[in-house]
Amino acid sequence: MTPVLSVVVTTYNRAAILARCLEALLLQAGSESYEVLVVDDGSTDETADLLDRLEADSPLLRSHRQPNGGRAIARNAGLAQARGEYLCYVDSDVVVVPTFVAAHLAAHRRARGDRPVFVQGLSINIHDWAQIGRVSVPPFDPSRAFFDTKNVSIRRAHLEEVGGFDTGFVEYGWEDLELGVRLKARGLGIVRSREALGYHFHPAFTVQDLPKLRRIEEERGRMAARFLAMHPTLDVRLMTQDTPLHEVLNAIATWGGFWDEVRIRPFLAFLESKGRVGLAAQVAQIVLNQYNLRELRRAQSGATQNVTPQAASQAPD
Repeated sequence: MTPVLSVVVTTYNRAAILARCLEALLLQAGSESYEVLVVDDGSTDETADLLDRLEADSPLLRSHRQPNGGRAIARNAGLAQARGEYLCYVDSDVVVVPTFVAAHLAAHRRARGDRPVFVQGLSINIHDWAQIGRVSVPPFDPSRAFFDTKNVSIRRAHLEEVGGFDTGFVEYGWEDLELGVRLKARGLGIVRSREALGYHFHPAFTVQDLPKLRRIEEERGRMAARFLAMHPTLDVRLMTQDTPLHEVLNAIATWGGFWDEVRIRPFLAFLESKGRVGLAAQVAQIVLNQYNLRELRRAQSGATQNVTPQAASQAPD
């Protein structure tokens, strides 16, 4: 039987977390017809063994494996391989509630009308697996993101109409929100569902994470330049911090760049030793944001972004 909804999980070297993600997705309550499709984007850890074992045990699970190409290419592969009328993208570090699939489909059915929509599920950040089911659910979704792929569902036809994800986003960041800009231009609206709940796992911050976090911010900056080149609008400038106000605020927060990854490390280590991990993470993010803006400016000045029309880029790798 053809599934109504395909849950697409893209993953890269996250076998341990992926196991928890899939356990929840394969135990959904209700009689809704769905499948779980995992796109393994070139993992080199135990992901392949995990998928072989789970596929043998569950008819709901399928996998597609490909060389590492990045999130946009992997998500387009999911679009190509999925069988459902609706696609639900879930990140591989998200653990969903037992009624997750039913909640997404119910939201689509309630929203049927003249205007096409996608459904944005609610995501709660956690840093400990024991927090699942124990942290309070906010009365509204604090995120204002338009099309956030860690927990979102949409009719397949709408993705195909806009050509899927832009595969020029080869590093971290912005490929989902850029797709959201194109969906909005096509007239799609957003429906938020608190019932389609997922717990988004982030390990607690440690000072040892600083090099990795700096690399992520630099990648986000370079991909922000591509995003801006494709959509030079005020909305996108605000999203990517491409404004004089953001430059001034960053200069104030970092004392003109004095507080950098190296100089802030002892203070963050002190906060961590005192158990103030949450505060350390917030301070680190303020300081690391300057690398995002710096790479954005470098990419813009170097004219490194080669923007091509997305309509021709439907075929996945």
